[in-house]
Amino acid sequence: MNTTTLATIFLLISFYINVQIFAGQSDYKIEEVTMDIEKQGGISVKRKYVGIIIGSVLLVTALGVYIALGSLNQNPFDSEANIHNNVSTAGVESNSSQKISGDENPFGEKVSTPFNEGLMQQYIHAMSHQKVEADEKWSFFEITDDRIDFLLSQLEVNNYKHEHTYKEILISWKDGDFSEAVRHHNAVWRIQEGTVGLATGLLSSKEEDAYIESRKKESR
Repeated sequence: MNTTTLATIFLLISFYINVQIFAGQSDYKIEEVTMDIEKQGGISVKRKYVGIIIGSVLLVTALGVYIALGSLNQNPFDSEANIHNNVSTAGVESNSSQKISGDENPFGEKVSTPFNEGLMQQYIHAMSHQKVEADEKWSFFEITDDRIDFLLSQLEVNNYKHEHTYKEILISWKDGDFSEAVRHHNAVWRIQEGTVGLATGLLSSKEEDAYIESRKKESR
C-alpha cells in the first residue's frame, strides 16, 4: 500500500469520527471512569472519555495530513528513473552525441557522433566519386582504410534506416572490391533522391588518378 492510499484512509477515518461526534450520532457512550489515585485515601478522580476521543481524532487527523504532505513531496519520477538506470542499453540507439575534432575524424571535419543518416550518406557518396563516371560529381573524399573503418564503427554504435546498404558497400571497399562501385554510388544517390549525377560506368586506374589529382579540396 503506498503512502497516498494510506493517507486517504487516515483522513476518511478522522472525517467519519468528527462527523459522528459533532452530529451527535456516535454510538460510543461517554462514560465516567473512576481512578483511584491513592488506595488508602480513597480519593477518586472522574474523567470523561470526551477528552480521549477528541485527542484521538486530532492525532489521527494530524497523522493523515503529515502522510499526505509527505506523499506530495515525493518525486514521482524517482522510482521510474531508478528503473530506467538499471535497464541495459545494449543494442539500443543512443540519443547522446558528442563533438569530435577534425583530428579525431578521419574526414577532417568537426562533427557530432554517432553520425546521423544524412552524414553517413554524404561521406559514402563523396568517396564513391573517385571510382565512377558521371556527368556531375560535386562532392569528393578520397577513399582510405581509416575512413572506411571509421564509418563501419559508426554502424556499430547507431541504428540506420539503410544500414544494410551502407555495410554492404563499406565491407566491399574494405576488401578492396570496387567492381560494384557504380551500383553502390547509385544506391546511395537514389536514397538521397538525386536527380543529376547518375553514375554510368567505372573509371580506369588512370582516370581515377587524374580525377583525384584534379580535386584541390575535399568536401561533401
